[in-house]
Amino acid sequence: MPTIQDVARRAGVGAATVSRVLSGKGYVKSETRERIRQAIEELHYTPNEMARNLYYQKSGIVAVIVPELAHPFVAQLVSAMEVALCAAGYQTMVCNTFYERNYEQRYLDMLKRRMVDGLIFAAHTSLDVSQYQNLDLPIVGFDRILGPDIPCVSADHEAGGRMAAEALLACGCRNVLQFVGAYYNGARQGVWPTDWVITPADQRHIVFQQVMEAHGAQCRCVLESNLFLSSDRARRVVESAFQTHPDVDGVFGADLYAMACLHHALEHGRRVPGDLRIVSYDGTNATQFMTPSLTTVCQPFQALAEASVRLVLQLIQGEPVEEKRLTLPVTIRRGQSTGIS
Repeated sequence: MPTIQDVARRAGVGAATVSRVLSGKGYVKSETRERIRQAIEELHYTPNEMARNLYYQKSGIVAVIVPELAHPFVAQLVSAMEVALCAAGYQTMVCNTFYERNYEQRYLDMLKRRMVDGLIFAAHTSLDVSQYQNLDLPIVGFDRILGPDIPCVSADHEAGGRMAAEALLACGCRNVLQFVGAYYNGARQGVWPTDWVITPADQRHIVFQQVMEAHGAQCRCVLESNLFLSSDRARRVVESAFQTHPDVDGVFGADLYAMACLHHALEHGRRVPGDLRIVSYDGTNATQFMTPSLTTVCQPFQALAEASVRLVLQLIQGEPVEEKRLTLPVTIRRGQSTGIS
């Protein structure tokens, strides 16, 4: 396998000149550049990416820390991030915390050893967030506020919660359930323990409840204390919720909850939208294959991924990031679950 030294000998230049041509840094005469290009083609030389990264003290890798890649929302987001990173010449290291402190601590220790060039953090941290604030590494939070100086990218969850409430109110719902996560009560009361990371996502549930109650509708919350939501877990939570609240006429929740509600209603002879209206939140791919179709507040996966990657690459390149809180618009996709054909 030819080396950079072989290319240099063939072109009659030093290895440092070949390196400047490969990296695009530094001046090289056009005729010298052409000789190097011809030598590369004749020798079928392929630059050693690892060696080049070591030379420039870069790994060429960005870590993406997530709670669980098996979750549909996380899988779709990470896939879009990987495409954006690849287009920029970076590899993606996906780190699943599985909501476990030891997993997260292991990844944090790895990051301290500078094994990656940057980090996109999208997990529910079980560590004191100051550990991330003190980490000497380019960091972007996805839907996670890690500190005033760390950029955070998120969807406009306040607008999303309002859209969902207005969709259910428009079809006459007066007695609704919403499925909320473990951090909801803390977010609603503005009380955050030091080992909790603040997530803007809870705002959708706060606004949803405010809008429903402002219009005289009853809104009850089903609190799920388990951070990891699997399809089986969603079915069990929904089953229990409908046993406790059999009279509800509307439901709002993340895609897995909404799909579980639709499945439960059809299993138990409840007509959707005749007896029950449903609005889901996130807009993962699976929601487009439900029958009846779901009305869904959709997060802009591609734009969120590209914005997160753009900001972390700016930080890696030493460029200032003015956008500490970047909020992207959501949309609503009308479906039959709220009476829209």
